[in-house]
Amino acid sequence: MLPFGELLVELAGLVPERAGSLAEGVALHVSSLHLTLPIESRIGPAGELSASLPRGRLATGFDPPLTAVTLRFEVEQ
Repeated sequence: MLPFGELLVELAGLVPERAGSLAEGVALHVSSLHLTLPIESRIGPAGELSASLPRGRLATGFDPPLTAVTLRFEVEQ
């Protein structure tokens, strides 16, 4: 698990700003993106929030309950 702020920075680094190839004449420019992702979260003894993406798709009775985070990424010009 990561501190919640570090998880947000890591997720922001995964968002592509461009996709496709200009040589092929196909390009996609992403100006904003809305995501709702499941996360595993835990509050530590000092009150810090740690979170991570779920480890797998199969839920078991031993896993902590999932919560969700909604993110909005937007390119500023």
